[in-house]
Amino acid sequence: MWEQKQPEPLFSKTGVNNFLGVLFFIARTFGVTVEVFLRRSDSFGQRYFGLQAAAGFVLILFWPVLWQGHSAGPMLVFLLLYWLALLMARVRTKARVRRGGPQPHTLFNGAPTLQKVWRRSPEHRIKTVIEPLYVGCIALCVAIVSVPLAAYLALAGVCAAASSGMSGALQHRRTMDLHDAFVEQRDTAESFRRMRDGR
Repeated sequence: MWEQKQPEPLFSKTGVNNFLGVLFFIARTFGVTVEVFLRRSDSFGQRYFGLQAAAGFVLILFWPVLWQGHSAGPMLVFLLLYWLALLMARVRTKARVRRGGPQPHTLFNGAPTLQKVWRRSPEHRIKTVIEPLYVGCIALCVAIVSVPLAAYLALAGVCAAASSGMSGALQHRRTMDLHDAFVEQRDTAESFRRMRDGR
């Protein structure tokens, strides 16, 4: 007898994970193009500038196509500044690694320069709240010169915050998993001791 094939669920876990992965990549691609200006150039993880940093070039070049009738000049100037900031961050990060300086997580997205001003605010709050507001204010000022660049900066600031928020949520989940594993191991060890003592 032939077995009936089970219908596939509308939203499979793999499909959702792939969709979230694509969203995360897009957010990081937008985000990295402003993070190189917002974070200390010597503080990035040595593997942070991966495919999304290269995709940022393509994104900045493609953005003016969405804004027909506006000059692409300001976006090209921003592309040059992005390239220079990215180059400086790569060089300074490699120099830190070579001299044996402090090594954060290799995918760390950098320490915020605004930490000097907002000393009492935790890093996560600066990255997810203060930096996007800061970039939004800059975007408003830039709108006088170039609306496409202002729109890009505003979106990139939001994406940088979303990327940091997602990374923070993932780190929090890993921390909770480690805590749960520790508690389980401790409880297992106590049960084992009681069993050995005959209690």
